[in-house]
Amino acid sequence: MNQPDRAEMELKLSRVRTYMKRSGLTGVVLARKDNFSWLSCGGNNRVVVPVQEGVGALVVTMDHLYLVAQVMDGQRLLDEELAGIELEYVPLHWYEGPIMQKALALAGSAPAADVPADGAREVLSDLYALHYPLTENEISKLRWLGRTVDEILTRTAYRIQPGMVDYEVEAMLLGQFASQNIQCDVLLVGTDERIAKYRHPSPAGARLGKYVLLHPAARFEGLHANVTRSVYFGDTLPEEIERPYRAVMDIEAACIASCVAGRRWSDILEMQKSMLAERGYEEEWRGHFPGGRTGYPVCEADFSLDPKKCIADREAYDWFITVTGAKVEELSLYSDGRHEVLSAAGNWPVRKYEINGEVIELPDMLLR
Repeated sequence: MNQPDRAEMELKLSRVRTYMKRSGLTGVVLARKDNFSWLSCGGNNRVVVPVQEGVGALVVTMDHLYLVAQVMDGQRLLDEELAGIELEYVPLHWYEGPIMQKALALAGSAPAADVPADGAREVLSDLYALHYPLTENEISKLRWLGRTVDEILTRTAYRIQPGMVDYEVEAMLLGQFASQNIQCDVLLVGTDERIAKYRHPSPAGARLGKYVLLHPAARFEGLHANVTRSVYFGDTLPEEIERPYRAVMDIEAACIASCVAGRRWSDILEMQKSMLAERGYEEEWRGHFPGGRTGYPVCEADFSLDPKKCIADREAYDWFITVTGAKVEELSLYSDGRHEVLSAAGNWPVRKYEINGEVIELPDMLLR
């Protein structure tokens, strides 16, 4: 059951209303799951899993907060996701029209929404910008989530064996995450040639060989920890794995160290390109997103293409560095002038990097 922090929710409502006043809006509808979780400080309006919109919409006006939901969902959302929050519940029956139609009517003459809707301005990217800086409560949740993902991946990495089917590994991970009230938006399990052949090796009935890649995009109370770890069954890495793996590790460390307030995202992308070229992977940057800011959205990877966007304080990052045959990814945080790798919690062997006088520890390839 979610217990929203009233002070934190008031802070977020203030951010939305300041934005509304600046933008000439009379109301904003938050229908997406990620924005519902953000404003409700961890609430969940999900019923149907594979859609972005939830079953209840929050409507913010200059002097009211509404919940619009069908009667089959509204009371549960009030009791278990929005407990103690002052708002007006607007119930709908399934035959009384769509939630968005009613929500927009409440939002006034100049409405906006986080999804495309007739008669409303679509403001998803603007709302995402209001998620930052992260609050202390959100940073605490991310630290817990990073630590828990590290524990689960480590435990799983020591249990898997060559010959297992990747579906078995998927089930092991999903069960452990579910036991901690963590959902997975993405779950990849790659092995051997599938790691080199596919950037996203979803489980497909393949048997594990000597080289295994594990990747959950884990979500807890709306916040994400996207982590990629690799395991090799053997005493030493063969050159065809070690060479690309060392390259992506080096770049991951450099990206984390480059997250300093005021630095342009596009400059970090150019650094990635340069480091890839130096290591013989000049064109590999084209094959996958470079990574970016994370939090309630899985990752805002398009920032690297906008030279006006810059790193800011109290942000979390997901740098998914990948070349053919190797990928690394950890949850990191830049706050108050320092970097933390939140998913490196001491359970997995690490490699240390010293960059600009700072030591960054990254989980390394696990040899079994």
